Amino acid sequence: MLPDNRMDVLLSYPLLLNTNWIEWGGTTLIAALVFIETGFLLGLVVPGGETLLFTAGLLTGIQTLHVSVVGLIALLTGAAIAGDLTGYLIGRRLGNRLHQLPDTFFFKRRYLEQSDAFYSKHPRRALLIGRFLPIIRTFNPLLAASSGLPLPRFLVLTSISCLAYVSALVLAGYVLGQRFPELGQYVQYIFLGVVVLVLGTLLFQRFRSND
Repeated sequence: MLPDNRMDVLLSYPLLLNTNWIEWGGTTLIAALVFIETGFLLGLVVPGGETLLFTAGLLTGIQTLHVSVVGLIALLTGAAIAGDLTGYLIGRRLGNRLHQLPDTFFFKRRYLEQSDAFYSKHPRRALLIGRFLPIIRTFNPLLAASSGLPLPRFLVLTSISCLAYVSALVLAGYVLGQRFPELGQYVQYIFLGVVVLVLGTLLFQRFRSND
């Protein structure tokens, strides 16, 4: 057990008490991760979109992120749609070559085959319900493009799906934060825990791919 004075020093460490980096960098970081999950296939190596969105809602609920919950949902929905659109454009550029790509750190053929089977079985609902399924939501834009789905129809379907997905998770976290505002005293650890989870998953996938 540390003496009280040493414990006070640790607890007053600027990184822990200064929440400005969470208030500003946190929102930007979460939006960026939501975007690149489908825009640059990050979801294939760091499946954690649900955790990020829930945490964003929680931080808003305990007023660490000084944005309205409606504004947060709009921001993250826009990031998700932009990510899907980027994935769609990549898929359209690749075309049939998508199914000929070799395994890499960011791309696994078995994931593509699983997602393709789901897309083939549920062609109309894939973009709507696939957003709620890890891995499948990452490949959905690519498969939609390679299947020839027109861009306007894709944008309508993916916009509805992104709005429902983001709203459900952000509101769940927001309600929890409103119900238990005392969680605010642990906000630094909550956010750092999410970062560690994301980075830990990435490192785990990296080491496993080298086996």
